[in-house]
Amino acid sequence: MKLFHFLLIGTALLSLRCQKTSLLNNEEPLVCTEQFVTITLQITGPPPSDYYTLRLNTKDTLRSDFIYENYYPVVNDNLVNQLQRNQSEIFVFVGVRLDNPIFETFEIQSDGCHVIKIKGHETIN
Repeated sequence: MKLFHFLLIGTALLSLRCQKTSLLNNEEPLVCTEQFVTITLQITGPPPSDYYTLRLNTKDTLRSDFIYENYYPVVNDNLVNQLQRNQSEIFVFVGVRLDNPIFETFEIQSDGCHVIKIKGHETIN
């Protein structure tokens, strides 16, 4: 009889534990890939002497050392945990040049796994 009561109480506790208690639990579970996404901007004109990305919501300056030929990083998956899932944010890529400095606006969001570019140029001069 004691075993029956123990199992009954244990089952009741387990069923309470499995109930969804927050909005986060109502979302579908994420299944992410191991891929690391970097959103880049190709600059075909003179290279900038310095570059960085401004996150307008927080006024943060983001820097990355990754450069591949004339592709410059705007944002990457290191930012995913800081972004609201499925909500867009505005970022501005700044390229420092004596003539014709670069100010390119990007609309970025996260799906919870990766950063996604909503708006922004692929290539500029």
